[in-house]
Amino acid sequence: MNLEILLDFLKNVSIITLNQILSLFGLFFIFGILLYFLSKYTRKVFINSYNYKLDIYLTGWIGVPVHEIGHAVFCIIFGHKINEIKLFQPNSYDGTLGYVNHSYNKRNYYHQIGNFFIGIGPIIFGSIILFLLMRSFVPNQKDIINLLFTEEIQKINFSNTFENIGFLFSFGVKLMNLLLSVSNFNSITFWIFLYISLCVSSHMQLSPKDIKGMLFGLFGIVLLLFVINAISLLMGLNITSLILSSRVYFTFLLGLFFYAIIISVLNFILMYIIFSTIHFIKHKQLLSLR
Repeated sequence: MNLEILLDFLKNVSIITLNQILSLFGLFFIFGILLYFLSKYTRKVFINSYNYKLDIYLTGWIGVPVHEIGHAVFCIIFGHKINEIKLFQPNSYDGTLGYVNHSYNKRNYYHQIGNFFIGIGPIIFGSIILFLLMRSFVPNQKDIINLLFTEEIQKINFSNTFENIGFLFSFGVKLMNLLLSVSNFNSITFWIFLYISLCVSSHMQLSPKDIKGMLFGLFGIVLLLFVINAISLLMGLNITSLILSSRVYFTFLLGLFFYAIIISVLNFILMYIIFSTIHFIKHKQLLSLR
């Protein structure tokens, strides 16, 4: 009987912890995965069209430093020691374009949790850079900002997937209409924005090492929440509402992530049309993305 009670207790703690993780970090997972694949296939366009070096020097000189700075910023925030950093150093042997070597105290739990944010740093930092670019170079940036930070998108409930899909699709159409307005295309600063945003979004893809570090940090977060929830339940408390109140510090990123996805989609489509057309003229077949 005691074993049944224990198993039921652990089950309840696990369910509560899982719900908290999904509510707190669900947007990181969903938008992070989408940005990962968009960046991956944008680079595949260059690679499969035999323009790998063009990708490196056309987009890498801006995109790679932004990627690495994204790691470095969170290394500093979470107290990791940066041993060596190369913002842009293409390596023809292993394909490395830049790196941040860092170390930390493995007994320090704050340092361990930091691995999660260091791993996804390029996605968060890259999204912020795209937003700042839009504010600096896009003529109708005020209209876009008003849309990005509308109350509706801040209240998205990840438990209602189908409702969210419909809303996000409608939201995406509105955002694309604003970005692709005639007034923007008539402005030279908008073209500067398009180029720099292409550079940034093309290199938001996380490496296997980034993902490994992110998962290690996530494990630390899950373990911490599990212990806190277990103690709380033993005391007859449910602190889910208290923990989820911290979501307010993450939800402002939702608009930025969605904006980054729209920019990444536009850049992927643009690059595929250009290089697929050239590839078709040369080889009489469409460009493969395998």
